[in-house]
Amino acid sequence: MTSTPPFDPPYKTSIVLADGSVKWMDVRADGSMVETSAPAAMPPAGMAGADAPAQRAGQPGQSARAVTVLNVPFAEKDEAKQLGARWDPKRRKWYVPPGVDAALFARWTA
Repeated sequence: MTSTPPFDPPYKTSIVLADGSVKWMDVRADGSMVETSAPAAMPPAGMAGADAPAQRAGQPGQSARAVTVLNVPFAEKDEAKQLGARWDPKRRKWYVPPGVDAALFARWTA
């Protein structure tokens, strides 16, 4: 297994320090790293990944969260993403994550 990410810089990465705190770094194209702030949209604790939709009810230790599924045409995906929509690769649909105003996405609601 390789420690190289499957994408090219620039990107943000987190480093867990010995005291348990997290430091965020911007990784640049030349491989250098610069300390930065955390990304704007972090998934809630316990989520399976940055683009994971709502947790499923009925699984131990998880609660149900409602999400709004969107019908976003491919040509408008960047606009939806800029407003805060997230992509669910399993459903192959965009959705409004918890904590984001669903009214902003009224034209794409199912």
